[in-house]
Amino acid sequence: MADLQIAFIQEVQGGAAWLEGPARLFSLLGLPALYLLVIAYFYWCRDPRLGLRLALLMGISGGINEAFKVAFHLPRPYWVCPEVRALESYPSFGLPSAHAQGAASFWGLLAVEARARWFLVLAAAMIFCIGGSRVVLGVHYPLDVVAGWGFGLLVLAGFLALEKPVGRRVAALPLSGQVLAAFAGSLVLALASFAALASLGDWEVPASWAAGALDRSGEAIHPLALLDAVTASGLFFGFAAGAAAEHRRGSICAATGGSVRLLRYTFGIAVAGAIWFGLGLFVPPEPLSAAYVLQYLRAATAGAWVSFGAPAAFAHSDVFRDRA
Repeated sequence: MADLQIAFIQEVQGGAAWLEGPARLFSLLGLPALYLLVIAYFYWCRDPRLGLRLALLMGISGGINEAFKVAFHLPRPYWVCPEVRALESYPSFGLPSAHAQGAASFWGLLAVEARARWFLVLAAAMIFCIGGSRVVLGVHYPLDVVAGWGFGLLVLAGFLALEKPVGRRVAALPLSGQVLAAFAGSLVLALASFAALASLGDWEVPASWAAGALDRSGEAIHPLALLDAVTASGLFFGFAAGAAAEHRRGSICAATGGSVRLLRYTFGIAVAGAIWFGLGLFVPPEPLSAAYVLQYLRAATAGAWVSFGAPAAFAHSDVFRDRA
């Protein structure tokens, strides 16, 4: 099976070199940072409810993906095959593809919300192209991508089935209870990956994988580090807790004119970037325990800014309001 997949990657990379440019573009569109930009736009400027749903879904999907990656602990093709060109690189395990899973969850929810045939076609095309781009770039086997699509759709189905009953229970809690529920949910997401790591026992990344990845991409790998899982967990907590507080205050309002929306979005994203990159200066590479705690706080702060801090700024400044 692995040989057939490697042969397929080689055929695509060698026989359709023109795909490299589009593959890089669609791979970029599948990055978590790009999803967060869209989520912030929905939450601040268009549809706060949809923005919240997308944020929670992507946090859940990201946490689950990282747990599965560690549980399966399988290599990326360029780690093990010199004939595969590493047109991009990534330090985590390969199965399932986070790009494919995230695309299936994100675009799947948008398609469900839109309920239009043309948008369903667009969503399907985006899911296919984002996932397929990872094979072209040599960072995933086709099976990684197919598994990512499958897990992404399963996560979406579970989310749609549970969001109303769970949402009603959480909404009935006082604000302190809602914040505690958000924190507990974020811990579950993180602990899933740590449990998967513990199940590996004394297993270590083969030296040939690390050497192959470094030789073909110039980038070292560290697939047993769980910073991505902690990031997803922190963003989930920050966004959920901030949204709960914002809902109680009731100040968010997406019904504004185009110029005000642009001003809101520009200001909000600028501050979010300053928070993310500024706090990133305090996250050490070692020890991992300190890195995990500080990365969680960094992600939670960024998430809380999007769901609570920015709306508070919009509500209390005339600059971000429409003028009659």
